[in-house]
Amino acid sequence: VSDPEGRKGARSLASPAPLRVPPLFRRIDWLAMLLTFAVVFVTYYLTVAPELTLEDCGELVTGSFYAGIPHPPGYPFWTIYSWLWTQLLPFGNMAWRVGVAEAFAGAVACGLLALMVSRGSSLFMEGLEDLKNLTGKWEGAICLVCGFVAGALLGVDGFMWKESVVVNRIAVFSVPWMIVLLLCLLRWIYAPHQMRYAYTAAFIFGICMTIHQSLIVAAIAFEVALAAGNEK
Repeated sequence: VSDPEGRKGARSLASPAPLRVPPLFRRIDWLAMLLTFAVVFVTYYLTVAPELTLEDCGELVTGSFYAGIPHPPGYPFWTIYSWLWTQLLPFGNMAWRVGVAEAFAGAVACGLLALMVSRGSSLFMEGLEDLKNLTGKWEGAICLVCGFVAGALLGVDGFMWKESVVVNRIAVFSVPWMIVLLLCLLRWIYAPHQMRYAYTAAFIFGICMTIHQSLIVAAIAFEVALAAGNEK
């Protein structure tokens, strides 16, 4: 009873320490993300609208300037985000500052997609008989190229590019958060016992619905992903 080592051993048998899970994303995946983000953000920055544009631009910029409420349903999360950019950038008119905020969010979405595709390419190759033995520099190069191409194609998509350099609509701001949601689900499926990633995904999904209510339809896919990762 007085042996502290014995008590320690009994506790370890009663509640074994959780297995240490290696990181899901590798350096090459982060490199793909940073490279894609840099290229897309520079492209967007050079093409940001210099002033107010059409549609809801004036109203949204005014809401950003005052941290106020645009048209219903109000877009509270986007308003706080864009207001921060109007305070952080010390130069340029308000419409341009909010445009840079939109460009940054769009570039982040492209970078996150590159991260997910780069790692997913490796997982995909592991499941193919002809490619599962491919390791080292060739595998890293393939993953880097796949990630960068996927992110860059999203960035130069006509709708994505147009909506990332103006302040006409808010829908594109939901793209990076949806990809964060997918990354959380991927990380949770990678280690299902770490439920914090599933909880984080649910929280991010709630944020997505405050950005644009049309994302409510993604709830079905979210539930399917949860069921695939854990039937209970």
